[in-house]
Amino acid sequence: MKLKQLIIFFVFLCSCTESKKILPNSTGSNSEIIFVVDDSIWEQQIKKHAQKVFSSSIPGVNRFEASFKLIQINNSQFTSLLRNHKNIIIINDSINRIISDYFAYDQLVSYVKYDDTTSFKYEINKLFKVYYDNEVQILNSKLSTTTNNLNSDYINKKFNININITKEYIKTVDSNNLVLFTYNPSNKEVIKHICISSFDYKENFDFDSIYFNINKLLKTYLIGSRPNSYVTLEDKYPIVMYNEFYRGLWRLQNGFMGGPILMKPILSGNKIIIITALVFDPSSKKRKYIKEFEAIL
Repeated sequence: MKLKQLIIFFVFLCSCTESKKILPNSTGSNSEIIFVVDDSIWEQQIKKHAQKVFSSSIPGVNRFEASFKLIQINNSQFTSLLRNHKNIIIINDSINRIISDYFAYDQLVSYVKYDDTTSFKYEINKLFKVYYDNEVQILNSKLSTTTNNLNSDYINKKFNININITKEYIKTVDSNNLVLFTYNPSNKEVIKHICISSFDYKENFDFDSIYFNINKLLKTYLIGSRPNSYVTLEDKYPIVMYNEFYRGLWRLQNGFMGGPILMKPILSGNKIIIITALVFDPSSKKRKYIKEFEAIL
C-alpha cells in the first residue's frame, strides 16, 4: 500500500512539473496592465478610480508620464493570447487574490472583488504598489546579468551596502568618502551618473542636511563646460519621497541642462550613506530611467 501511494505521489509530482514546463512566456510590456471587466462596469464604476491610481504620474518627473498604461477588455475578449500578458487584473464578484505565473511565466495576475466602493479602492491602491515593485524587481533581475562585479564588490567593501553597478558605467571619481560612476557615450546625447557618498551621522542629520550635502557634492564633482557652471538641485521643484527615494530635479547652473534625480539615504553605523542617481536625456521620456535607477539602487 505504501509503495502504491509513493508511486501515485511521484506521478502527481511529475505531472505538476510537466504542467509548469508548458507555460508560455508572458508577452507585452511591464508598463502595461490589462483590466478584464465588461464595458458597462468599467465606464460607470471602475475606470475613473483605476486611472487615478495606476495612470498617475510616476514620482520624480516634471512632465506627466503615467506610471502604467491601462488596457481594458471585456471578459469575452480575454482569449489565450491576452491571457499571456505580463500584468493582468481581473474584476470579479467573489475573491481578492494575487497569483504569479498563472497563465504564463513572469506574469502577475490579480483577481479584484468589486462590491462596495470603499473596499475596492483599498484593493486597487494596494495593488498599485504590488505591480510597481514587481516591475522594479523584474528589471533588477534583468540588470543583474550585466553587473560589473568588481565595481559592485568595491562599493560593498567601501560603504557596506549592496548596489548593482552595471557594466555601462565607468568609475570617474574615487575619493575617501565618495565614488562616482558615469555613463556618457560619445555617440548618444545621454548622460547618467551614480554617486555614492558618506557623511558622519548626527542626531539632527535631517533632510535639510542631506539636501545641503548633495548640493555641495554636485557643485564639486559635476561641473559644466562654461565658467561657473555646475549641477545643482532645482529648488523650484518640490522634493517628494516614494519607495525610500527622495525624488526631484537637477539643473545646470549657468547652463541649459536638467533632468530627474533620485536620492536614497541609508543609515550605517555612525555614517549616512547617500546614493544619488541622475540622468540627462532631453529627447526621451524619463520613466525608464527612474525604474532603472530604482532597480540598480
